Amino acid sequence: MLALIKRNIKVFLRDRAALFFSFLSVIILLGLYFLFLGKQYTSGSEFDSISEELRLFLGVGVIMGGVLVINTVSLSLGVMGTIVSDLETRRLEGFMVTPVERYKVILSYFISSVLVTFALSLMMWILTVLYVGFASGYWYSLETILVSSLLLLFYTFISSALMLFLVTLIKSQNAFGALAGVLGTVIGFMSGIYMPLVVLGKGMVNIASLMPFTHMTVLLKQVLLKEAYAAVPEPLANALEEPYGTLNIGVFGIDIPMIYLMIGCFFIAMVLLLLAYRNMNKKMVK
Repeated sequence: MLALIKRNIKVFLRDRAALFFSFLSVIILLGLYFLFLGKQYTSGSEFDSISEELRLFLGVGVIMGGVLVINTVSLSLGVMGTIVSDLETRRLEGFMVTPVERYKVILSYFISSVLVTFALSLMMWILTVLYVGFASGYWYSLETILVSSLLLLFYTFISSALMLFLVTLIKSQNAFGALAGVLGTVIGFMSGIYMPLVVLGKGMVNIASLMPFTHMTVLLKQVLLKEAYAAVPEPLANALEEPYGTLNIGVFGIDIPMIYLMIGCFFIAMVLLLLAYRNMNKKMVK
């Protein structure tokens, strides 16, 4: 299985086009934030009393709370593209004539996705810490860095499980390309990453409350913005919670603690892993 994991990682990293398009949703999101959306989060008369450096600290917290979540989705889906390629080119049949058990073949795809996605997401998070520190003078605490890193690992597990299940439903590279092209954008809008859910209406908020990525984004923003909120006047910090997307929205308006929402996301991921295993078993040659 270790050999299969190494092979899957190498196949993905050697395909520069696949690597680029895995980052495409993140690149687009960063471009939108820095060119258009980011300014609306720190503009207005209420921000006149705080420094430009603190505005940057606030803005980056909002931006990266969404970008890092989307990153776990797009990267894990990109790595899973190896499954579609192996099925379409019938390489998977070659694995089946070896003594390796089927569950190891399937598990190798999942572990490869987790390792690559977490490593690249962690790299992006470290670059964010350095950028904020040198550009604004505000440095994230060690606690925030560690908690955010652990959340990224947890989010990578959930995203990889969801993407593995989706990929097992796909039969061709064309279908995979279409999915990869729209999924990040759809999740970004429906999870309140591209714009605050408060401006999308109650119906959209209810739909978003059913998506794990919404709650993942809320929790990560709460962690990233905790220190920034502490640095601004309390009335302003309280007023920013809704437009910044750091308020728990529960499920269909029912208040549910975040810990239970995360446990629910974990169990959903486990169920989808089992379903993905079943789907892959059906596709493998007996």
